[in-house]
Amino acid sequence: MTRGHDVRPAKVLLEDGGNAVRLILTAAIAVLFSTRVSAQTFATDSVTHERILIGPVERSAFQDSSWYGDNYSLYKPQAELIHRIDSLGVGDSVCVVFGSWCSDSHMWVPMFLSLADSTMLAGKIGFIAVPRSKSWREQLTSGLGIEKVPTFIFYHGGKEIGRIIEEPKGDIGDNIVKILEGKSAEETR
Repeated sequence: MTRGHDVRPAKVLLEDGGNAVRLILTAAIAVLFSTRVSAQTFATDSVTHERILIGPVERSAFQDSSWYGDNYSLYKPQAELIHRIDSLGVGDSVCVVFGSWCSDSHMWVPMFLSLADSTMLAGKIGFIAVPRSKSWREQLTSGLGIEKVPTFIFYHGGKEIGRIIEEPKGDIGDNIVKILEGKSAEETR
Protein backbone atom coordinates (compact mmCIF):
# COMPACT_ATOMS: atom_id res chain seq x y z
CA MET A 1 0.00 0.00 0.00
CA THR A 2 1.30 3.44 -0.92
CA ARG A 3 0.64 6.07 1.72
CA GLY A 4 0.15 9.71 0.93
CA HIS A 5 -0.82 10.43 4.52
CA ASP A 6 -1.47 8.62 7.76
CA VAL A 7 -4.67 6.54 7.89
CA ARG A 8 -4.15 4.81 11.24
CA PRO A 9 -7.33 3.71 12.98
CA ALA A 10 -8.98 5.92 15.56
CA LYS A 11 -10.02 2.81 17.53
CA VAL A 12 -7.90 3.78 20.51
CA LEU A 13 -10.15 6.77 21.11
CA LEU A 14 -13.27 4.65 21.51
CA GLU A 15 -12.61 4.06 25.18
CA ASP A 16 -14.80 7.04 26.14
CA GLY A 17 -17.85 5.54 24.47
CA GLY A 18 -17.09 6.99 21.04
CA ASN A 19 -17.93 10.64 21.76
CA ALA A 20 -14.35 11.79 21.28
CA VAL A 21 -14.14 9.83 18.04
CA ARG A 22 -17.27 11.46 16.66
CA LEU A 23 -15.97 14.92 17.52
CA ILE A 24 -12.54 14.19 16.08
CA LEU A 25 -14.00 12.63 12.92
CA THR A 26 -16.32 15.59 12.46
CA ALA A 27 -13.34 17.92 12.81
CA ALA A 28 -11.32 15.76 10.41
CA ILE A 29 -14.13 15.87 7.87
CA ALA A 30 -14.24 19.66 8.19
CA VAL A 31 -10.48 19.75 7.55
CA LEU A 32 -11.04 17.68 4.41
CA PHE A 33 -13.26 20.45 3.09
CA SER A 34 -10.69 23.16 3.68
CA THR A 35 -7.42 21.33 3.01
CA ARG A 36 -6.18 19.88 -0.24
CA VAL A 37 -4.46 16.53 0.12
CA SER A 38 -1.91 16.25 -2.64
CA ALA A 39 -1.30 12.51 -2.46
CA GLN A 40 -3.92 9.80 -2.51
CA THR A 41 -3.61 6.43 -0.81
CA PHE A 42 -4.00 3.25 -2.82
CA ALA A 43 -4.21 -0.46 -2.11
CA THR A 44 -4.81 -3.61 -4.13
CA ASP A 45 -8.38 -4.90 -4.27
CA SER A 46 -8.70 -8.32 -2.61
CA VAL A 47 -10.90 -9.69 -5.41
CA THR A 48 -9.87 -8.03 -8.68
CA HIS A 49 -6.27 -7.24 -7.68
CA GLU A 50 -6.71 -3.81 -9.24
CA ARG A 51 -5.57 -0.57 -7.63
CA ILE A 52 -8.27 1.03 -5.45
CA LEU A 53 -8.47 4.24 -3.45
CA ILE A 54 -8.16 4.02 0.34
CA GLY A 55 -8.72 6.63 3.06
CA PRO A 56 -9.56 10.34 2.73
CA VAL A 57 -9.43 11.33 -0.93
CA GLU A 58 -10.13 14.33 -3.09
CA ARG A 59 -12.80 14.26 -5.72
CA SER A 60 -10.12 14.64 -8.36
CA ALA A 61 -8.87 11.15 -7.48
CA PHE A 62 -11.96 9.54 -9.02
CA GLN A 63 -13.74 12.10 -11.22
CA ASP A 64 -11.74 10.99 -14.26
CA SER A 65 -12.68 7.33 -13.70
CA SER A 66 -14.55 5.51 -16.46
CA TRP A 67 -17.63 5.17 -14.23
CA TYR A 68 -17.84 8.77 -13.09
CA GLY A 69 -18.71 10.89 -16.14
CA ASP A 70 -21.55 8.82 -17.57
CA ASN A 71 -23.26 8.40 -14.21
CA TYR A 72 -22.79 12.09 -13.32
CA SER A 73 -24.72 12.94 -16.49
CA LEU A 74 -27.54 10.46 -15.72
CA TYR A 75 -29.11 12.61 -13.03
CA LYS A 76 -30.48 15.96 -14.12
CA PRO A 77 -31.84 17.70 -11.02
CA GLN A 78 -34.87 19.90 -11.56
CA ALA A 79 -34.65 23.59 -10.62
CA GLU A 80 -37.49 23.13 -8.11
CA LEU A 81 -35.55 20.41 -6.25
CA ILE A 82 -32.38 22.51 -6.17
CA HIS A 83 -34.35 25.48 -4.80
CA ARG A 84 -36.02 23.27 -2.19
CA ILE A 85 -32.69 21.94 -0.92
CA ASP A 86 -31.17 25.42 -0.81
CA SER A 87 -34.22 26.91 0.91
CA LEU A 88 -33.85 24.49 3.81
CA GLY A 89 -30.50 26.14 4.62
CA VAL A 90 -29.25 23.26 6.76
CA GLY A 91 -26.42 20.84 6.26
CA ASP A 92 -22.93 21.93 7.23
CA SER A 93 -21.22 19.06 5.49
CA VAL A 94 -21.57 15.64 3.92
CA CYS A 95 -19.16 12.74 4.34
CA VAL A 96 -19.30 10.28 1.46
CA VAL A 97 -17.89 6.84 2.30
CA PHE A 98 -17.54 4.81 -0.88
CA GLY A 99 -15.63 2.02 -2.57
CA SER A 100 -13.81 2.76 -5.82
CA TRP A 101 -14.36 -0.96 -6.51
CA CYS A 102 -18.13 -0.86 -5.77
CA SER A 103 -20.81 -0.75 -8.49
CA ASP A 104 -23.30 1.00 -6.16
CA SER A 105 -20.68 3.67 -5.45
CA HIS A 106 -20.02 3.98 -9.19
CA MET A 107 -23.71 4.74 -9.71
CA TRP A 108 -24.74 6.82 -6.70
CA VAL A 109 -21.67 8.94 -5.90
CA PRO A 110 -21.66 10.70 -9.30
CA MET A 111 -25.44 11.09 -9.26
CA PHE A 112 -25.30 12.59 -5.75
CA LEU A 113 -22.56 14.99 -6.85
CA SER A 114 -24.55 15.97 -9.95
CA LEU A 115 -27.25 17.25 -7.61
CA ALA A 116 -24.99 18.55 -4.83
CA ASP A 117 -22.94 20.62 -7.28
CA SER A 118 -26.06 22.70 -8.00
CA THR A 119 -26.92 23.33 -4.34
CA MET A 120 -25.55 24.88 -1.18
CA LEU A 121 -23.96 21.47 -0.47
CA ALA A 122 -21.32 22.10 -3.17
CA GLY A 123 -17.90 22.45 -1.60
CA LYS A 124 -19.06 20.90 1.68
CA ILE A 125 -18.39 17.29 0.76
CA GLY A 126 -15.56 15.08 1.98
CA PHE A 127 -14.74 11.60 0.73
CA ILE A 128 -13.41 8.48 2.40
CA ALA A 129 -12.60 5.52 0.14
CA VAL A 130 -12.80 2.08 1.75
CA PRO A 131 -11.80 -1.45 0.73
CA ARG A 132 -14.02 -4.54 0.52
CA SER A 133 -12.61 -5.86 3.80
CA LYS A 134 -15.08 -4.92 6.55
CA SER A 135 -12.39 -5.09 9.25
CA TRP A 136 -10.09 -2.73 7.34
CA ARG A 137 -13.11 -0.55 6.51
CA GLU A 138 -13.87 -0.26 10.25
CA GLN A 139 -10.28 0.81 10.90
CA LEU A 140 -10.57 3.58 8.31
CA THR A 141 -14.00 4.78 9.47
CA SER A 142 -13.98 3.89 13.16
CA GLY A 143 -16.93 5.41 14.96
CA LEU A 144 -18.97 6.04 11.81
CA GLY A 145 -20.77 2.67 11.77
CA ILE A 146 -20.26 1.99 8.07
CA GLU A 147 -21.88 -1.29 7.03
CA LYS A 148 -22.49 -0.72 3.32
CA VAL A 149 -21.18 1.61 0.64
CA PRO A 150 -21.78 4.14 -0.49
CA THR A 151 -22.95 5.85 2.68
CA PHE A 152 -23.73 9.57 2.57
CA ILE A 153 -23.62 11.09 6.08
CA PHE A 154 -25.16 14.54 6.50
CA TYR A 155 -24.07 16.84 9.35
CA HIS A 156 -25.52 20.01 10.81
CA GLY A 157 -24.05 21.83 13.80
CA GLY A 158 -21.38 19.13 14.04
CA LYS A 159 -23.97 16.38 14.54
CA GLU A 160 -25.16 13.72 12.17
CA ILE A 161 -28.67 14.47 10.91
CA GLY A 162 -29.16 11.55 8.53
CA ARG A 163 -27.76 9.03 6.09
CA ILE A 164 -28.38 7.50 2.73
CA ILE A 165 -27.03 3.96 2.84
CA GLU A 166 -26.05 1.96 -0.25
CA GLU A 167 -28.78 3.35 -2.50
CA PRO A 168 -31.55 5.87 -1.96
CA LYS A 169 -35.12 4.81 -1.41
CA GLY A 170 -36.67 6.46 -4.46
CA ASP A 171 -35.17 9.65 -5.88
CA ILE A 172 -31.83 10.67 -4.38
CA GLY A 173 -32.90 14.32 -4.29
CA ASP A 174 -36.04 13.48 -2.33
CA ASN A 175 -33.90 11.53 0.13
CA ILE A 176 -31.67 14.57 0.66
CA VAL A 177 -34.71 16.79 1.23
CA LYS A 178 -36.11 14.38 3.84
CA ILE A 179 -32.80 14.38 5.72
CA LEU A 180 -32.49 18.17 5.63
CA GLU A 181 -36.11 18.49 6.79
CA GLY A 182 -35.25 16.43 9.86
CA LYS A 183 -36.77 13.09 8.92
CA SER A 184 -35.12 10.14 10.61
CA ALA A 185 -32.25 8.37 8.90
CA GLU A 186 -34.33 5.20 8.88
CA GLU A 187 -36.80 6.84 6.51
CA THR A 188 -34.11 7.20 3.82
CA ARG A 189 -32.79 3.64 3.83
